[in-house]
Amino acid sequence: MKSAIYGRMRTGRCITTEEVAAQRRLLAGEEIRLLGCSADVLETLDRRCSGNVECNIRVSDIPDENIQPCFPGLKMYLETSYDCVISES
Repeated sequence: MKSAIYGRMRTGRCITTEEVAAQRRLLAGEEIRLLGCSADVLETLDRRCSGNVECNIRVSDIPDENIQPCFPGLKMYLETSYDCVISES
């Protein structure tokens, strides 16, 4: 694993009215931030994936690790970078 970021990093993803409403309820009077919240989850993915022939990670598994970089109600996504290494026997 080279990198793994979980959150809401940039525009281009749909932001639903439900997400905006949830933000307004949570942050009454504060600035609403819908983008730019993220967490480095490289250690988590490295622990689960590195050295394996296959690795399946569900985005829904990440909050189980007590990782919640954005406000509740926002849909987050995972961006990863990795190299596949062929083992010489």
